Amino acid sequence: MTHPSTRSMAQLPLADERVYLPYKIATLVDTLAEAGVEPARSLERTGLQASDLRSTVLKTSIRQFTTVCRNGMAATGDPELPFRAGTRMHVSSYGMYGYALLCCQTLREVTQMAVKFHRLATPTVGLTFREEDGEAVWTFDDVLDLGSDDALYRFLVEFQYGIHQTLARDMVGPEFKLSRLRARYARPAHADLYGAYFGCPIEFDQPDTELRYAAALLDKPAAYRNPITVAMAAEVCERMLVEARNASGLTRRVYNLLMERPGQFDDMEALARKLNTSSRTLRRHLTTQGTSYKEILDDVRCHLAKEYLRSTRMGVDDIASTLGFSDAANFRHAFRRWTHKSPSDFRR
Repeated sequence: MTHPSTRSMAQLPLADERVYLPYKIATLVDTLAEAGVEPARSLERTGLQASDLRSTVLKTSIRQFTTVCRNGMAATGDPELPFRAGTRMHVSSYGMYGYALLCCQTLREVTQMAVKFHRLATPTVGLTFREEDGEAVWTFDDVLDLGSDDALYRFLVEFQYGIHQTLARDMVGPEFKLSRLRARYARPAHADLYGAYFGCPIEFDQPDTELRYAAALLDKPAAYRNPITVAMAAEVCERMLVEARNASGLTRRVYNLLMERPGQFDDMEALARKLNTSSRTLRRHLTTQGTSYKEILDDVRCHLAKEYLRSTRMGVDDIASTLGFSDAANFRHAFRRWTHKSPSDFRR
């Protein structure tokens, strides 16, 4: 049997790598608290408590953040939530990373810094930047592989739109204006909120999800520019980036080893031998990084299942067998836990 290529999937962010400071989680919990949602409810199923978010050393995962997003969506049913949360994400919300952005000379330097250090900011969308026909263009890629019809994907994009506008206004002042937004998803019932928050045309059902503004703004001097401070802050961010990469290194190696043999996954003993260590030591190191063999295997199975459903005609029974499930029912249950969709809904 020919398996889909795993090269691109191996570069996807791993849901359970705990390498991110809780900037976005803390902001979302605060926004929900203002709406009357207790922090304990916002943090359900994350393993976190409100007091944890004040820690200077806490590292969290993408899954923990997206769980808070889903909790908020379920608790409020309020389509304005991601917009309100995005307006709270000022540079001060991002610690040293935000300080580096704040002290840049121009918005052009901010874009370079943001692309370089995006990994520090719990990347739930991929970011690419270009200039086109007099506009600065940010494209948001669906790196979590949610699909444009997923409510969580729309939530994350709306949150990101708000973050971009808020940060840009922090840099160059309240006169910053977006020229237009584009989204891959269909026009939502709350489309009026886009006009209220962004004051620019919005196009839905587009090939790409984009945020655009006049390229002339890129070279406008930033309000708090300081070349010495930005150099010092960038140096700290470089160290943080190295720490994040090193912390996730073992997790990534285990993930890649499992991806090498789809359907014939090594157990802990076999993985430990390949990594020249003992299974006990491997288990301890993964625990230290806030993950486990089971969680990494779940990531692998989830990515492969999506690829099989998207790119092949394999039936659910065959996919379940290939991924090592005892029967299709167990696979369906796991797939819904991973994606909040059934395999048949995802394939459609």
